[in-house]
Amino acid sequence: MRETLLRFITIQPLNDHDIIAWALALIWLLLIFNCVASLRQQPITSKARLVWAVGIVCAPILGMAAYLTYCLFKADYSFLKFLLGSPNRLDMQNHAKLQLPSNTSTKSA
Repeated sequence: MRETLLRFITIQPLNDHDIIAWALALIWLLLIFNCVASLRQQPITSKARLVWAVGIVCAPILGMAAYLTYCLFKADYSFLKFLLGSPNRLDMQNHAKLQLPSNTSTKSA
């Protein structure tokens, strides 16, 4: 049991296969390539693209996490209008609920 725990803690699995390491390396490179390719679609200056690309390539975990956060804040969520409807329509519905009914009849004595 002690030997199994030591292998787990030191990340030395019993059957260390090279194919697993190659597959993980390929997935990692694809993630980096995807982030760098995504930079081409961003409406930012070339200097900013270069800074992002260097950050992603030199510090991949931190760079990808920062780029993901940046993209989430700068994203265009207009596609959600299809699901939720127009914001104006929602405001009009809420406004109609808040209005008091108008009294058109006049009291005569």
